[in-house]
Amino acid sequence: MDKGYIENGFIVDLANVKKTSEIIYELSRVLDMPESKGKHICLKLGSVNLSQAELTSIKAHVELMESQLAFISTSSTETLESATALDIKISEFTNEVEAPSFEEKEVSEETSAALDNIFGEESEQPVKEEIKEVIHHDDVPLEQVVHKNDEDKANEAESLPTLYLRKTIRSGQSISSDGNLIVIGDVNPGAEIIAKGDITVWGILGGIAHAGSDGNNFARIRALKLNPVQIRIGEVFARRPDTVNLPYIQKSSEYVPEEAFTYKGSIVIKKIHDEN
Repeated sequence: MDKGYIENGFIVDLANVKKTSEIIYELSRVLDMPESKGKHICLKLGSVNLSQAELTSIKAHVELMESQLAFISTSSTETLESATALDIKISEFTNEVEAPSFEEKEVSEETSAALDNIFGEESEQPVKEEIKEVIHHDDVPLEQVVHKNDEDKANEAESLPTLYLRKTIRSGQSISSDGNLIVIGDVNPGAEIIAKGDITVWGILGGIAHAGSDGNNFARIRALKLNPVQIRIGEVFARRPDTVNLPYIQKSSEYVPEEAFTYKGSIVIKKIHDEN
């Protein structure tokens, strides 16, 4: 992999999963997507300890799902030794991408105004809108209430630099920002975007998104259409519910922007500018 990208790759982040059975289950859900077929799977395993037999089972399962295991990333010594013995490639997966420096390529006033127009600004009044869509956390439905974040934490992103990319993030790409991240384009399934601050996608967000990557649970993720395979805000993790199977969304000029944020330890999604 070079600079966060592998040709024909598909990223699967299971860093929070701690059991082999759960890894197989989550892999089945993700690899069942048409976009993952025939792809080189980039598997992020975190600190889970896996034996050679367990890794062999995972590799066989990936191949059974019509894909190939390209490499894994792991912080576990045991898993590392098992992968080395099985000749499975290891990667640190640094999530780097060449990009202009923040100082030279700040978001222009025109772009900022356009984003404010489509996504709007935070209201100073308590939000009373009803949640229009729900992402489950541990398969438990969330309360249909929107909260107002602590003001200092909610405004933390304003002090961070912003990385601005005018491109579609393809399957297999992983991009990270030390501040906020704005993508003018889609984030395809199998791609990953990470930011210490907020994430804004002026397009369809269909891959993995992690805002507040330094532990800020008050970060937010916004997109014209939120359809992530996996989503994280700070230390809170959620995935697409089993009842939702929308790997592809047809392009439209009538999107209603959506925003994801944390509430009572879970992630919720609401429509922006919804009058109901």
